[in-house]
Amino acid sequence: MTIPVVHLRKKEEHRILSGHLWVFSNEIASIDGTPLAGDIAEVKSASNKSLGFGYYNPSTLIAVRLLSTEFTEPDTSFFIRRIKTALELRERLFKTPFYRLCYGESDFLPGLVIDRFDSLFSVQMFSWGMEKRKQSIYEALRELFSPEAIYERNESSTRDLEGLPQSKSIVWGEERQVDYDEDGVVFRINPYRGQKTGFYFDQRLNRIYSRYFAPGSEVLDLFSNEGGFALNMRRAGAASVTAVDSSEATVKSLATNSELNEFTNIEATVSDVSEFLKAASGSGRKYDVVVCDPPSFTRNRKSVPAAKAGYRRLHEDVFSVLKPGGILLTASCSHHIFRETFEEVVSAAAEKSGKTLQLIHRAGASPDHPVLPAMPETEYLKFNVYRVF
Repeated sequence: MTIPVVHLRKKEEHRILSGHLWVFSNEIASIDGTPLAGDIAEVKSASNKSLGFGYYNPSTLIAVRLLSTEFTEPDTSFFIRRIKTALELRERLFKTPFYRLCYGESDFLPGLVIDRFDSLFSVQMFSWGMEKRKQSIYEALRELFSPEAIYERNESSTRDLEGLPQSKSIVWGEERQVDYDEDGVVFRINPYRGQKTGFYFDQRLNRIYSRYFAPGSEVLDLFSNEGGFALNMRRAGAASVTAVDSSEATVKSLATNSELNEFTNIEATVSDVSEFLKAASGSGRKYDVVVCDPPSFTRNRKSVPAAKAGYRRLHEDVFSVLKPGGILLTASCSHHIFRETFEEVVSAAAEKSGKTLQLIHRAGASPDHPVLPAMPETEYLKFNVYRVF
């Protein structure tokens, strides 16, 4: 079998040698062969040194997603080995089988995300290489775990960038719900119906950390989704919790989760967050603690200026409803807004609002979302806690 070869321009190999796993189209000098989207290609430096093998895509900025330094056929056995390696880490980290089992490039499975909910598995693919081999991925999951169900949740806009169609299906088993216990807080999860892959495991440790600020506090949880922060803070003794989300379906899920935990004093509101904050500020309503965990504000680098302006306006509104000395727990999941930029935007909003900030905690995603130091794209979640005067 002849493997196509992607030759890089001069001096373009340094990032790859440091551990980055993407080759961009503008770094390529020439290609031997005519690989199709999802085919395996070898990457070589301008001096003809082999740099590794990966999935090729002729139509995207990310032209090659590297898999390994030596050629290996990504078949069922390959996926079993890689998933077992990822599983070893998760089993050391967590007592129960609820976690992000595979986190794409960070687990050396570029373009593949798998969330585990005990015996239910939710799968997303973001590259043609994984799309073409999805049956091998499903076979690996069945051999390793004998799952009750596997759900394909390929509804992300990221697939559009790869030229992949949107899809959603039950690959194995049937639609089911499962209860997940997060250190004393129970969530009822439907991986086939929930947002993205069914649940946001990335904020797990941040939700638990939020409990420090809960006892006796009046809490406002913005973009509350199914109540991750709201329920954790109520569990830790918040005097009251107001949860706000624009989705009626997620607010209903929050209500279900509240009932499961026998929690009271959680007021769930279906509302646009900006409109809610303006109304609260206008009426003089103030809170001891505000959680702000919005969806991503960016789809690409071109949208960064608009995203920065959006984050600044949002935080100005948030500051208007915080009591002096109040606590702000704020997050950004926008890939193209790096931590330094995010903190600059929050500081700019504070300055415009006449507020002084104490930064008391920095964090990222839960450790089932590991980061490759040589690949900043794998670190997307920023989570900061401020005291606001």
